[in-house]
Amino acid sequence: MSNHTSLKAATVQFQHQANNKNYNLLIMEKFIEQAAIEQVKILTFPEMCITGYWHVLKLTSAEVTALAEPIEG
Repeated sequence: MSNHTSLKAATVQFQHQANNKNYNLLIMEKFIEQAAIEQVKILTFPEMCITGYWHVLKLTSAEVTALAEPIEG
């Protein structure tokens, strides 16, 4: 006999807006809130969905810094 526990996981795909961090974070927040209601324990988003890949090489250092998130520690 074994004890199995369930873990609900989900992944999100959405059309991000390049260089629009506020919009992308707002969309992500809505998905996170819905996942909490549905008791999702692990929720994944696409890599770079906050800023997007294609335009990063075109940004200045100051623009990249403005998009960055601080990490405590």
